[in-house]
Amino acid sequence: MAGWVLPLVLAAHLVHCNDENTVKDVTPIIYEPSWVYKCVTNEGCQRSNRPHPSSSSNSSAPVFESLDHCRLVCGRFGGLWPRPVSATLSMQTVSFHPNYLRYDLHEVPAEARAMLAKMTQVTSANLLAECGRNVTKISTTPVVVYLTVKSPDLSLTWDTDEEYVLDVQTKDGNVAVRIIGETIYGVRHGLESFSQLVAADKPEFSDEKECGLRMVTGAKIRDRPVYKHRGLVLDTSRNFIPMKDIKRTIDGLAATKMNVFHWHVTDSHSFPLESTRVPQFTRYGAYSSSEIYSAKEVRDLVEYAQIRGVRVVIEIDAPAHAGNGWQWGNDYGYGDLAVCVNSQPWRNLCIQPPCGQLNPANEVMYKVLRNLYRDIAEVLPKPALFHMGGDEVFFGCWNSSQDIQSYMANKGFSLDQEGFIRLWAEFHAKSLQIWDEELVAEGAVGNQPVMLWSSELTQAHRIQKYLNKDRYVIEVWEPLSSPLLTQLLKMGYRVVSVPKDIWYLDHGFWGTTRFSNWRRMYSHILPRDPGVLGGEVAMWSEYMDAQVLDTRVWPRAAAVGERLWSDPPAARAPDARLHAQRARLVARGLAPDAISPGWCQQHDGKCL
Repeated sequence: MAGWVLPLVLAAHLVHCNDENTVKDVTPIIYEPSWVYKCVTNEGCQRSNRPHPSSSSNSSAPVFESLDHCRLVCGRFGGLWPRPVSATLSMQTVSFHPNYLRYDLHEVPAEARAMLAKMTQVTSANLLAECGRNVTKISTTPVVVYLTVKSPDLSLTWDTDEEYVLDVQTKDGNVAVRIIGETIYGVRHGLESFSQLVAADKPEFSDEKECGLRMVTGAKIRDRPVYKHRGLVLDTSRNFIPMKDIKRTIDGLAATKMNVFHWHVTDSHSFPLESTRVPQFTRYGAYSSSEIYSAKEVRDLVEYAQIRGVRVVIEIDAPAHAGNGWQWGNDYGYGDLAVCVNSQPWRNLCIQPPCGQLNPANEVMYKVLRNLYRDIAEVLPKPALFHMGGDEVFFGCWNSSQDIQSYMANKGFSLDQEGFIRLWAEFHAKSLQIWDEELVAEGAVGNQPVMLWSSELTQAHRIQKYLNKDRYVIEVWEPLSSPLLTQLLKMGYRVVSVPKDIWYLDHGFWGTTRFSNWRRMYSHILPRDPGVLGGEVAMWSEYMDAQVLDTRVWPRAAAVGERLWSDPPAARAPDARLHAQRARLVARGLAPDAISPGWCQQHDGKCL
């Protein structure tokens, strides 16, 4: 501790011994906190010893009492995450209280006002979270947020315009914030950026519990995403993730302007998704009666996500990765709906235990699938985006069924790889037709794109024979060394990229897979091609549950989020802004992993 300035307040009664060993009173000496933060050009916020009152300083760097305040205004983009296309921020701030904040929705179509009002409520809650939901410092500065939405369209698709313009001006003690967007989702992103122009105003070295809010007095932001699809895959089958934890994850997506929650809700391990038409799925497939996502909860989640600018994409993986939840057919006289379910030894039947694949030789299976698809078509907002899974089919599993062998013989399919490929393709053709028919039955437009994982069926030498490029979007999870993504683009297919050796969040926690830290994830640059809709970061749950969900996902997913929103040039890693984003996630109730020692957080750029 040698060399430190005395903290805050010395003892109220100091003593001094003179030569005669007498004791006399000394006037108490009050010190300010021992350091401040300076915003240094090209370096960011730097902790610095507070100058002694008797000394003089030649530094011209702006000085701040707290790191949060410094990060709010320091640097070209302040604490904004992801970085916008362009931003000009004032270094000056003004205190305000949420009680004196109001939103003006006069320039919003009537069809969009109710949803936008809910979006503003989320924004206000996020502002309160900066002070632990208790803003105690009173300020009467009026802040009015004027919102302009040009289109009444509430659908969230790959064609949705997410661009926004944000302008902050302060005049005569009044703050006017104007956010303009073509759609409600662009304005929502503007509201998120507005909340990031605010920081907590509280002393770092004080026992006082008071907390206020400060925001920049001026700002001009022009912003839009580079990629249309910016998502997170979450697997809730291998280990059940409670709904409150899923919602918290969607809060993190919204804070990062990611717009897709890809919900891998079922697998061979469990079937926790309630089907009102086929209750057997959860009766036979859920881990327990408390580990089920009810139809009401799913509807609520879809609305919760939409208010936060996030599109829910439900995945029912098929024909592989389908076991528990499908094993009840014989009990009801329907025959085998799935084959090799929970079979042992498993290594020749599936990629990991427990095994299970749908039985395409059983027509009743398709009738059950139709009812499930109808349930999903009812709950997803129109136009619905559905993920049909479609990866890791094991031919050994199908070949273990006499029914499937007989069916293939009757169809003229050989019992070799190409014969099973034809069976696989037939399954997708039939299931796609069912999905289209159920969409139309729900009053939606048919012939919507659906998503599939890359697989043997999507390899460049055979995909065009079986999968229509206008109907299927391929999610490519091949490693970076694979040529598949480039090959599919050349053939005119649309793709979503999730390279497993760099954007899989579970890698590094099992086997010999390499761990990707946030810098490695951030450094991956996608091809700039019209066929690249975007990308996803994937959280598989073999070795993860709700206890570690936040630390596994955040803040690494935020790094991918900025890559997909801004696609910045491969330059210096944005440590300072990511620290600000991590602190923001913590304030909003998430528990992201640490990204550096505390000293590095207080000295931007010094630990690279």
